[in-house]
Amino acid sequence: MNSKFPFIIIAFGSGFALLAIILVLLFFTATVETGNVGVVTNFGKVTGAVLDSGWHLVGPIDHVNEISIRTITTQTDATCFSSDLQEVNITLAVQTRITKENATEIYKNYGSEYMSQAAPKILDALKAETAKYEAAEIIANRDKIRSESFKAAQTRLQGFVEVQDLSIVNVTFSADYEKAIESKQVAQQRAEQAKYELQQAEVEAQKQVATAKGEAEAIQIRGDALAKNPAVIQLELINKWDGKSPETLVTGGTGGGVPSIVLPVSSK
Repeated sequence: MNSKFPFIIIAFGSGFALLAIILVLLFFTATVETGNVGVVTNFGKVTGAVLDSGWHLVGPIDHVNEISIRTITTQTDATCFSSDLQEVNITLAVQTRITKENATEIYKNYGSEYMSQAAPKILDALKAETAKYEAAEIIANRDKIRSESFKAAQTRLQGFVEVQDLSIVNVTFSADYEKAIESKQVAQQRAEQAKYELQQAEVEAQKQVATAKGEAEAIQIRGDALAKNPAVIQLELINKWDGKSPETLVTGGTGGGVPSIVLPVSSK
């Protein structure tokens, strides 16, 4: 027997084993990336098997379709209407994810573009909440609309897509409504300014009335005092005298109540 024959068998066996390993790696294994799950199909039909991330042995006719179970954020613009039928444009950011448990059904019914089915339900929840408020109330109730829309979206998508968060990024109104709001604000500011000016005028008028009333009362008091005691005028002159020789002379009347006469004093 040829001594090389065993070595030939060993080499042939090793080559066959290597070929088998290569075939297994090519046709009987699959790798699922981190953050994804693998939905297994046979000739396009979902088998129900779901693979976690990592390396797996699969059947020769199995095909692994990866679908992300990470949280994804999508932002979209929605045209809503208030209860008074004003157009409200809202930019909405939504965080969603799917779970391993519902990955098979989602892939079976919607494929990897499942958000195209989930997004309208989320927007419907937002529109329903927005329609509960008048346009002028929406900004003030923004947080409440967000909160109620979030709850409603979770209910609508229960068992399908998991809604983890919902945020209202921006709110704008139609150009006509914005113009009407601006005109209203200008009118209110002018009304407030006119009201302020009227109040100031009333205060000034009251001050003038009070001043005039005070002067009239003072004159009345002085007149009464002079009528009752003519000597009061001499007291006034004494109080106002600056210590210099007078240029005029005040003489008293001869009878009660007769006013004093002021005469010039000649200078030498």
